[in-house]
Amino acid sequence: MLFILLSWLYILAISSIIGVTVNSIIQLKKQDTIITLFLGFFGVTLLASVWAIPFAINAYFYAFLLILTSVLSYLQYKSILAFWLQLKAETASLSLFFKVFITGIGFLILAQSASPPFVIDNESYYIQTIKWLNTYGFTNGLVNLHVFLGQTSAWHILQSAFNFSFIYKHFNDLSALALLLGNVYAIFKLQAFLSKKDTNISNLIFGLFPLWNVFFFPFISAPSPDIAIYVLSNILLHQFVLCYANYTKQAFFTVVLLSFFMAFIKLTALPFCILSLVLYKRYFVFTRSTTSIVVLFGSLTLLLFTIKNIIITGNLVFPLQGIDRLKTSWSLPENIASYFANYTKPYAYHLTEEAFNKASLFIKLKSWLLAPTLHGIFNKAIILILLIFPIINYKSKNKKAFYAIYTIAIIAMLFLFLTSPQYRFFFPFILCFSLLIASKIFRHKNSIKTVLVCSIILVAIPLFFKIDNVQISNNKQLAVSSTFSLEYVINPYKNSKYAKKYKSIQLNKTTIHTPTEVDFFWGTGDIPLPALNQEQLDFFKTHFQIIPQQRTKHLKDGFISKKATQ
Repeated sequence: MLFILLSWLYILAISSIIGVTVNSIIQLKKQDTIITLFLGFFGVTLLASVWAIPFAINAYFYAFLLILTSVLSYLQYKSILAFWLQLKAETASLSLFFKVFITGIGFLILAQSASPPFVIDNESYYIQTIKWLNTYGFTNGLVNLHVFLGQTSAWHILQSAFNFSFIYKHFNDLSALALLLGNVYAIFKLQAFLSKKDTNISNLIFGLFPLWNVFFFPFISAPSPDIAIYVLSNILLHQFVLCYANYTKQAFFTVVLLSFFMAFIKLTALPFCILSLVLYKRYFVFTRSTTSIVVLFGSLTLLLFTIKNIIITGNLVFPLQGIDRLKTSWSLPENIASYFANYTKPYAYHLTEEAFNKASLFIKLKSWLLAPTLHGIFNKAIILILLIFPIINYKSKNKKAFYAIYTIAIIAMLFLFLTSPQYRFFFPFILCFSLLIASKIFRHKNSIKTVLVCSIILVAIPLFFKIDNVQISNNKQLAVSSTFSLEYVINPYKNSKYAKKYKSIQLNKTTIHTPTEVDFFWGTGDIPLPALNQEQLDFFKTHFQIIPQQRTKHLKDGFISKKATQ
């Protein structure tokens, strides 16, 4: 916990300098401290992405970042000092209850992040993605080694820029810090509402964000892009509601830049960019003067996203199948690309590929709605919330802004039904609408304090006591919650919950490392590069007659897929 806390202090220091600089570029005189830190995250992500094109995100990048932020600190000294004084004043102005709450939730977040990772995707590709970035940067055709490595997220790029891999192997906790900042942002807004400093009802709505901590907590001990999207969406939607009612340059740029950041993190967040267009058109008399800056950040984000995709996957629009003429020599073979696309869609409907291809639309929707465990609960919640929301929102003071969000939610839902309707992709809208409903129930100070205390208790129980998750997940990898141990107070648990045991296999001219302790198809754990599970290797070799091969004798030059007989 102590080491993680120290790393967070470094991250906050760097992010505040970059964030203040971003505020300067977009010519903001007034700044929100927590938003500034997230803009700093975005800025570091863009820098690391540019660096990763030719170089590894290693000690040299850290040296570059340290020199850059030192220069910026000198140039922006007064603005940076003002930022920290403002953050100090905002924290000092909190009521005793909220100070205790932030301290308590901060301790629990630290404890959870120091505990064994719970997210199964961490073991299949998060660890390996970040390791490739730290060792080689963007690597040609990495998708040919492991399909999921093609999903390299901006969040993993940012984690690789903040994990000190060259001196310490256990920092993997960016999502935990993001959740803490999301909680602080929410508490600041709740304080403003309850103290009558700013009685805008949206401060109450989005200030109730900590009520969902019990759902977020199991996933923060790994760098989950989903957590980043949930936190950022809460801030973005709050700023959108504020800006829709009364234009401010700060709120507009927050919506624009955070929507770009979210789309870079996860392509399923692209619909949030529509909210930027809504504000741009609604307040064109003001926003037209910002066009050049919006285009600058938007073009840079799109360019880096495209370059990343081309290098790693050879496909401009991965994970979509893309256009053959635009693919490269290291693109996935068509049969594997088709398999991957066809694999994910039936999975989201909880059907086999054969059953999915034969099922009618009604059967597909029925299977999706009646899915087992947590999937079924949230799928039903999505439909229920979409049905009752117009009634709940009818008398809301910000109903036009929320109807705009509702429209985007419907568009996103229709898009997901055509691709992969997993509840986690729609969750930002569940979060928003459920908080609106909660604000109708918890309006008074005592009820808000009571429900926040309950949220702390609900978070603490599974953190310190093992909980059987069979009722909410049928995945044996998630059967038991990750719990905290006193040994993690100083030194956090390693990045993987599996032992680093592996064997090496020679595939023609390529040496592949396969884990001996990871017992699921996509799993690789934290073994050396290049890593691939034996089960996955055998499956691709048998069904597609394809094995991964290095393009040259240097791993930096990446991989292609070759016929197993060659």
